Amino acid sequence: MEIRLVIFLALISVTVVTNTLLIWFAYKAFAGFTSRITEMLAQFEKSGLPKAWIGTMEIAAEEALALTEVAKRRMVECDPVLERAQQQYARALGKVDSRLEQAGNELSDGARKVRDTVSKPAFKFMSLIAEFTRTVNAMLEDDGEN
Repeated sequence: MEIRLVIFLALISVTVVTNTLLIWFAYKAFAGFTSRITEMLAQFEKSGLPKAWIGTMEIAAEEALALTEVAKRRMVECDPVLERAQQQYARALGKVDSRLEQAGNELSDGARKVRDTVSKPAFKFMSLIAEFTRTVNAMLEDDGEN
């Protein structure tokens, strides 16, 4: 039983030492990494590059602002022209619409006249045929009874 306890304690101590070494190596690696990043940032600040970038971005922002103002003014100048064009197109479309409606009404009237012209004689002819058929049937029934 004592041997098992000694082996167990030995394995526990090996595990503790291994974990300690792993944590210490990770600490060293991250410490070196952060110190290198700190040095790079310090050199970056000393180089004046960020100030140049900020200056460039400021100039670009000012130019964008000026361009936006010019575009706004041009849009305001174009608004009356666009409104006039819209009104002219609305009037033209109104005229075309009324002419098309008038033409459609004339076509409908013409089609109605043609239909009436064709259908009245046809209806009279069909009425005549129906009356003739009734008369012939009545005569045949009278002959069949005699």
